Amino acid sequence: MKKFKKSGFAVTAAALTVSLSVFCSACDLDGLFGKKEPHAHNYVNYVYNNDATCTANGTETAKCSGCDETDTREAAGTQKEHSFVTYVFNDDATCTSNGTETAKCSGCDATDTREAADTKNEHSFTNYVSNGDATEESDGTKTAKCDFCDATHTVVDDGSKLPPKPVEPDNPDDPGGKPDTGTEAEIAGADYSIHFLELGNKYTGDCTLIKCGDTEILIDAGSRKNSASTIKSYVDKYCTDGVLEYVISTHAHQDHIAGFVGNSDGGSKTGILYQYEIGTLIQFSGTNATTNIYKEYCEAVEYAKGRGTTVYTATQCWYETDGAKKRYFLDDAETLSLNVLYNYYYDHKTNDENDYSVCMMLTDESGDRSKNYLFTGDLEEKGEEYLVRNNDLPEVELFKGGHHGSYTASTEKLLSVIKPKNVAVCCCCGTTEYTQNNDNTFPAQAFINRVAKYTENIYCTTLITDYKAGKFESMNGNIVFYYSEKLKLYCSNNDVILKDTDWFKANRVWPQS
Repeated sequence: MKKFKKSGFAVTAAALTVSLSVFCSACDLDGLFGKKEPHAHNYVNYVYNNDATCTANGTETAKCSGCDETDTREAAGTQKEHSFVTYVFNDDATCTSNGTETAKCSGCDATDTREAADTKNEHSFTNYVSNGDATEESDGTKTAKCDFCDATHTVVDDGSKLPPKPVEPDNPDDPGGKPDTGTEAEIAGADYSIHFLELGNKYTGDCTLIKCGDTEILIDAGSRKNSASTIKSYVDKYCTDGVLEYVISTHAHQDHIAGFVGNSDGGSKTGILYQYEIGTLIQFSGTNATTNIYKEYCEAVEYAKGRGTTVYTATQCWYETDGAKKRYFLDDAETLSLNVLYNYYYDHKTNDENDYSVCMMLTDESGDRSKNYLFTGDLEEKGEEYLVRNNDLPEVELFKGGHHGSYTASTEKLLSVIKPKNVAVCCCCGTTEYTQNNDNTFPAQAFINRVAKYTENIYCTTLITDYKAGKFESMNGNIVFYYSEKLKLYCSNNDVILKDTDWFKANRVWPQS
């Protein structure tokens, strides 16, 4: 091999080649055979790598100007905006504000929520109450408050125009006037009698006894379990054989069924379904009830069935299935009858337990007379509308005021058809049991405004004097309408009509005719 000489050293070509290959091109060589010195990298011209996301900046890379080394660093300010594309409505609009809509970022889990324009709900106006401003010349108005906010809506109350003021009858026996005042002694010998009972406590509730000869009907047994003894003491004066031929249980609220259950007394139950032999029990077809008193009522019904009671629902009666009837005659001559009316909610669901009420008409068709007495439990506005639509209702001698005289019942749609001559209200006048609004305590101002178009003859069982202290007294007391040649009225306290009582004068206003 050929050798080179320099300063006394000999180097082969192969050795020279290997030594030069490991040198960096930028090294500072001190002559060909000098010592290699490392250099400082010089990175220039960084190039963005286009790798930013919506959660982090991207990077940029540069190559050393003197070698092949590269450097990558964060590219400040390159983080992308979130991308919110598909917004989904959250279904949270109200009648006072738009709802919201939310989207998820297409690149990460971030979300964005914003107002959903034009999604505000319509107000919901359902419970219209008459303003009592109708005249003989024009319909009045009725107003409803939105179910979800304080907005109100007023519309014309169609069909509320007042009838012409009736002419006072020359004949005091005219059936359009106030019934003659009767006596307790006469009741036992009457053709039939209808008794609206006081219930012995501060709570509002229903209990009505109907008697025809030796046949007795009891409609409901409120208001609390301890009312059972009060009811029995009264019923025993007229039911002497211990048998109630018919019992009607209108709906599953405590103030209508608690007396059927009663309390325990020495191992026995004081409830009406335990104390009497019951022939036929007609009860509500539907309920949403899950209360303890409802469960105890069901136990009492089973007890009665075990003693031979026949139990039907109002639906079975209306359609006359399984041996049930829609009409039951109460006398041998078949002139006085109990008639189950059709209520839409026998066949349909409702959130308002009151609208499941069994509705019944007592009809007297003796001789040339035709007199009717209507009982609707606690049926509310919508239920009354269906009642009118689905039944051929006559004008009535007596109407048990709907739902204890609540502003939500005894509507113009019903009253304009039945045109009651007398109204009995089972309630504690002025009770704050359900509301602190004085106008809406039983019997409500709106109820009076509507009924006043047809009669002044409104009677109430009881008066609250101090609800918190549990103090009450009789208003009219036990109210008894009975027929003996003519319709008469006996009240255990007095037979003063509601509008003439001191309570009414201090708390209610009789509408101008």
